[in-house]
Amino acid sequence: MKPKYLGKHNSSSRNSSLDRISRKESRKDFNEFELFGLDIWNAYEFSYLLNGKPKIVVLEISIPSNSKYTIESKSMKLFLNSFFNKNFAKQAEVINILTKRISKKCNSEVKIVSRSSFKTFDRNNFSNKPGLLVYKGFRSICPVTAQPDWGNIYIYSSTNTLNKTEIYNFLFSLRNHDGFHEHCIEKIFLYINETFSVDHLEICGRFLRRGGIDINPIRSSQKKLFFTNFREFNQ
Repeated sequence: MKPKYLGKHNSSSRNSSLDRISRKESRKDFNEFELFGLDIWNAYEFSYLLNGKPKIVVLEISIPSNSKYTIESKSMKLFLNSFFNKNFAKQAEVINILTKRISKKCNSEVKIVSRSSFKTFDRNNFSNKPGLLVYKGFRSICPVTAQPDWGNIYIYSSTNTLNKTEIYNFLFSLRNHDGFHEHCIEKIFLYINETFSVDHLEICGRFLRRGGIDINPIRSSQKKLFFTNFREFNQ
């Protein structure tokens, strides 16, 4: 993908449009397999004016995994930054505008809320879940910047039939894989689903932030999700 904004002088007044990316190409191997989940974007540097006074909030932007499009991350950052000098009487007003604009671009119903805190992942809470695997230090390559992306991968299966060594070897093999976060998680999901006999399979990628935003895809074989929006220490 040719960079549109990276390395260029960007003015929030001139370059605040959202660029969307079709999910279709990265899913050509899925055929008719039904996939559920979300892409949870945590934006830590969203600012606007509330009755003339600067306000900074953390946004949680949830894009359904079945949306026709997702958003290119640099354009999302520029779009959010373009609100820094816009005045609103209530926070609900600006969130409503964001929700409508991003939903329209994704051709799906996007949900946006402000966050004041995050839960951390406590493995002790899942001590009765034998099908849980955690892989620390996942690495892939951003197809736009050719820079490394880092994260931790959480894998849950209701049937304890996963081979930890095989899965970890596969994840290690992706250290030079060119792919957005969403594509990497779907590639992992497809590999495990085709390699092992599983019932409920769910994968969550907790990626480190870049440009004030971290993107955390969740993919599941069931509509009711096992994972929520927790936060890693190094995020």
